[in-house]
Amino acid sequence: MIERRLIYLIMIIAVAVPVIFEFSWPPSRLVSAERMYDVVEGVQVSPGEVALVWLDFGPGTLAENRPQAEVLIEHLFRRRIPVVVLSQYQLAEGVLSTIPQGVATRLEREMPEQRWRYGEAWINAGFQPGGSQMMQNLAAAQNLSEFFGRDVSGMPFSHYPAFRSIGGIERVKLVAEITGLVGVFDTIIQFFQKAGYSPTIVHGCTSITIPEAYIFLDSGQLKGLLEGVAGAAWYSEILKKRYPGSDNRELVVRNTSLIVAHVVLIALIVVGNIVGLIQARRRSDA
Repeated sequence: MIERRLIYLIMIIAVAVPVIFEFSWPPSRLVSAERMYDVVEGVQVSPGEVALVWLDFGPGTLAENRPQAEVLIEHLFRRRIPVVVLSQYQLAEGVLSTIPQGVATRLEREMPEQRWRYGEAWINAGFQPGGSQMMQNLAAAQNLSEFFGRDVSGMPFSHYPAFRSIGGIERVKLVAEITGLVGVFDTIIQFFQKAGYSPTIVHGCTSITIPEAYIFLDSGQLKGLLEGVAGAAWYSEILKKRYPGSDNRELVVRNTSLIVAHVVLIALIVVGNIVGLIQARRRSDA
């Protein structure tokens, strides 16, 4: 039998080699990611209208959810759609600031003549406790700016002209939920709506929760989906075709690393079964 520590070493090498040598394969086409791209590309906003982006993830699913959040926010920023980032998950407070700011910095480096400033392109509404009760209150609010009150730094929403008076949820042109948590996305599907109005919802999920997300995608409640790192990688490829300055090299390399690791894992399983069959036959012949 193969020594367990040797298997771990083989897997580490399989993951590390594409990253070290920046080797990459084109990501596989994912129709659900294309649908999500088309939805975001089709969003049209008037003054006071926004996108709500829920970043409900922490260190445990950062590897999958972070690239999903980055490609989505990059697309929204490029289209100059004002973004409110917020979370139902307390451990997400760090990414609420670092991810949009990181995307803004990259875009400003690509296009030095343009700016994506805090309070104009995006605002951080912070952690929103209360779960389903909070979501129902949010959906029923006459003015979301007043409901949030202040941003994460304590500054009133009224201080920022782009977010001064959002109004009710009819003014939310897109709702995005990026999470690896079970049940969090369901809260938005169930409660962020009201009589006569249901928002356009897109979703980024971890690989393990993809089957659950397909239920909402097939029913039409969900308009687009990013399936793990692979979904983010394909979305970034579409984004790069539309905006050639978009840099997705790191994400594509990371996706390739996972592909190689899965291929090696399958090969090890096949080898293990073959060895097991040979040993069983030898025992039966003895």
